[in-house]
Amino acid sequence: MKKDITTIRSKDGNKLKFYSWLPDKKTKSAIGIIHGLGEYSGRYNDFAKYFCNKGYAVYSIDLRGHGFSEGKQGHISNFSFFLDDAEEMFIQIRKRNLDIPIITFGHSLGGCIALNYLCNTHGKEIKLAIISSPWLKTVIKPPRHLLIIQKLLCPIFPSLTLNNRIDPTDLSKNKSIVRKYINDPLVHSKISLNLFSEVNNAIKTIEKMSFNINIPILLTHGKKDRIMSYKGTKNISKKIKNSQFKLWESVYHEPHNDIEKNQILEHFLEFINRNIKFQT
Repeated sequence: MKKDITTIRSKDGNKLKFYSWLPDKKTKSAIGIIHGLGEYSGRYNDFAKYFCNKGYAVYSIDLRGHGFSEGKQGHISNFSFFLDDAEEMFIQIRKRNLDIPIITFGHSLGGCIALNYLCNTHGKEIKLAIISSPWLKTVIKPPRHLLIIQKLLCPIFPSLTLNNRIDPTDLSKNKSIVRKYINDPLVHSKISLNLFSEVNNAIKTIEKMSFNINIPILLTHGKKDRIMSYKGTKNISKKIKNSQFKLWESVYHEPHNDIEKNQILEHFLEFINRNIKFQT
């Protein structure tokens, strides 16, 4: 496996870090990762290694305001910037892979971005999607008084950031993963008032427009996820024509990083193989 990190520019000129993990064998397909809130692409090394060993090229970007990319941590002025960044990633993937299928993998906030991207009739190049623990419905509903305060302050202080209140122990049962997350200087715990509003609007778009998604899509979630509710994922799965919903009984928020990850990654691979015919 060969890993590389370069800099690309988004549509508005923002500098984004672009990651590639390339297999040592012939590439059969390319996977584009969209990561979650507060994290960055480097946390997907094990995911990339697994698929590289199977002949897949894996790519990702650090979303603006995350990892090594430009932008205020945890802030976005408009959700469309996330969609533009995803679009630029897929353009770069296609430039490097002219004749193989492209798959998208989106986790948590990245799942919300990927679903919006597909809902908005983007991604004509994308043949298949795997969506993990998407931000559609939180387990704990924010108190009403906090929502009122957020609504009042957002127009005045849109970039004001607060703690996202993610408990690292809710990510995985693997204590090593949790320790690495806590000690990683590139991980942050911030979310701005406007990013919160933009995500809520993006969720409404998914609920209204998910019928536009016409590619095979696997929506997967852990039943023990204490951050995002699997019920939101299950509900959206019912609205998408060619979808499969997979619920993992004992899995936390990051299925690909939990103790059952080998079984889960194998399930992802089986889903891909069932839905894409590769050139021999």
